[in-house]
Amino acid sequence: MAGPFTIAILSDIHGNAAALDAILADLAAVPHDAVVVAGDLVLHGPRPAEALARVRDLVAPTISGNTDHYVLADEVPAGLDLLVGSVRERIGVDGMAYLAGLPFDHRVTPPGGASPGDDLLVVHATPTDVDAVLILEADPFGTWPVTPAEEATALLGDARANLIVFGHIHYASAGTVGGQRLASVGAVGFPFDGDPRAAYALATWDGQEWRVAHRRVAYDHRRAAEDLLRSGGPFADPLARRLTEARFVPLA
Repeated sequence: MAGPFTIAILSDIHGNAAALDAILADLAAVPHDAVVVAGDLVLHGPRPAEALARVRDLVAPTISGNTDHYVLADEVPAGLDLLVGSVRERIGVDGMAYLAGLPFDHRVTPPGGASPGDDLLVVHATPTDVDAVLILEADPFGTWPVTPAEEATALLGDARANLIVFGHIHYASAGTVGGQRLASVGAVGFPFDGDPRAAYALATWDGQEWRVAHRRVAYDHRRAAEDLLRSGGPFADPLARRLTEARFVPLA
């Protein structure tokens, strides 16, 4: 039987280039076979252009997140106009074109495996909706309750894999919905679990199933928050609090 096959999953970078650099430095010393980037690349953080450049340099499968859609949309969520406009200006036409070309999901069939039963399916939020929220385990702050079974089943649609991995909620969790195994991974740029260290995950195929290991990497998150505050950009204060408190802080 072939040896373990490992995919590094990076999600929710959100323009935090310093956090991404720390993750990439850690990953350089960690055995893995491939990288998948699970969306939300540029919006909210202090260095969207730099973060996007790092992602593109990886030449790794990268999918679109809900905030990547906001950057491209004709109509953005209420109150985000100035923030989105600032990011558009900083990433430029070429960056916008890159975001527009990103797919919804990415499927990995392990060596010697059969699709879809042995696959790792990576989505940003859910297999049916890039902006929906699926909660398998309550977050440490009790912000979001577990998604009811009927609603969770609907959010999966007809997607099937050995394991479905997603980001979007910015903390690690795991569960089963209708017999389908799922796991969420922590956020590179803005963790929401009380731990300010950057997060990513390793999904390893052991010949029978995919198993997920979560990793945390310290970086100067306070300096990143100061970078946001110095920028004077829209919502700089609450976004800086998200970095220092490592929790969801409403923008308004």
